[in-house]
Amino acid sequence: MTIFLFMEARSIRKSFLRKARLPELNKDLAKATSEISTHIKTWESNKEPALEKFSHAKALLENIKKKLPQDERRKVERYLNLLQPKRSLLKKREISGLDRDEAFKLYSELNGLVTSLLELAKDNTWN
Repeated sequence: MTIFLFMEARSIRKSFLRKARLPELNKDLAKATSEISTHIKTWESNKEPALEKFSHAKALLENIKKKLPQDERRKVERYLNLLQPKRSLLKKREISGLDRDEAFKLYSELNGLVTSLLELAKDNTWN
């Protein structure tokens, strides 16, 4: 009985965190995504602002990931692996090594992920 209560309390806590924090985090993530789009246009002359926003989005996604149900968590983890794939067994590729085409592909994936998270936030208002 105690284990059941513990698991139920944890489930309620995660649900509350989703309802309370997800809309705010989604807003920040959508803003970062929009800014990435703006900065990709000037990629050839100065890619630093876009790279900075990708790092910002990565941090937001790592925060959001802890508050998501299993299916959405997998989507976030898949995107984070795309953002910084492993180069070798332990080393990850640096974000600064992206070219414009890779950055645009990552932006497109991020845009889809943001849409998915916004829909999850809408669904949570009905629970």
